[in-house]
Amino acid sequence: MARFTRRDAMKVVLAAAVALFCGAAAMEPAAAADLAPVSLRLKWLPQAQFAGYYVAKAKGWYADEGLDLTINPGGPNIIGENMVGAGSDTFGHGGGAASLLQAREKGLGILGIGMLFQETPYRLVALEKSGVKTFKDLKGKTVSTWFTGPQFMVQAMLRANGLDPKDVKIEAQANSMVPFIEGKVDVATVTVFNEALVLKRRNVTPAVTFNPADMGVNIPNESLIVNEKFAREHPKLVEGFLKASLRGWKYALTHQDEAVDILLKQAPTADRTEQKEQLAALVPLMTYGPAKDKGIGYIDPKALTFADKFLVENGVLKQPVDLKAAVDTSFWEKVPAADKVMTAAQ
Repeated sequence: MARFTRRDAMKVVLAAAVALFCGAAAMEPAAAADLAPVSLRLKWLPQAQFAGYYVAKAKGWYADEGLDLTINPGGPNIIGENMVGAGSDTFGHGGGAASLLQAREKGLGILGIGMLFQETPYRLVALEKSGVKTFKDLKGKTVSTWFTGPQFMVQAMLRANGLDPKDVKIEAQANSMVPFIEGKVDVATVTVFNEALVLKRRNVTPAVTFNPADMGVNIPNESLIVNEKFAREHPKLVEGFLKASLRGWKYALTHQDEAVDILLKQAPTADRTEQKEQLAALVPLMTYGPAKDKGIGYIDPKALTFADKFLVENGVLKQPVDLKAAVDTSFWEKVPAADKVMTAAQ
């Protein structure tokens, strides 16, 4: 009878290990094959503005919902609504109510399934040297803004204060805040999570800040959109995407240090302090109004109706959009409150 040596034992152990490894390797593709490949198109490069998605992916929450999600960055020449409408991307972090309704008017096949910023992130700011103390002081002044939609907000704010937009010089805003700081424009437009923070870091404190929402001009921003055909054919996957995304956002807003850590793995050259400041600035925008009790991503029908009417009155839309066809709130409604509602303690 042959003797079973130590060398033979090692061969058996090695063979078992190889078999186990091969078995695991064989199982891995099968498990991955069970996940539906989908993509999310951002509206800009990786930054805290999109932290919730990176958190959800890092935590494995998309995979838990049966999704193999690829997060694609945006850029200056990339319009998420177009990409999602064409089917190049499944989901998108879009511009907001205005861009959603404009896309629907153009016949793009997208659906709004969530709205992240309940309060407009835009503010108009002026330095003391401008002489602007009240909004009526804008008469005869130079106001810079972006001609991608905010210019209509500025016009509406002027009319709300009894001013004719023709009495104010409205010009395209530069890519930096330098012209404003140097006094080349009297009033500039900022977002609370970007340009306003830039001014703060440069120790530039506006003498006055005007919030459009305080003047009745509040258009929700940062929409969550999905390809309409995909939503019709795969409602469970859409529900899963929204559940994981909102869960990710809630976690990011309540665990900001960890969320920034996760983000920096995708954007290693980003400044940690700046990203944390940006993330903190998102909290009041995402929990404004009804969303405070109802939850992150809530689509406020009153705000959407206002946006639709506002865009028609300002000539952005030729006629009102069918809002019931433009959004589908059923996916958001199925997301558990635990995954979207911020509690007072948080």
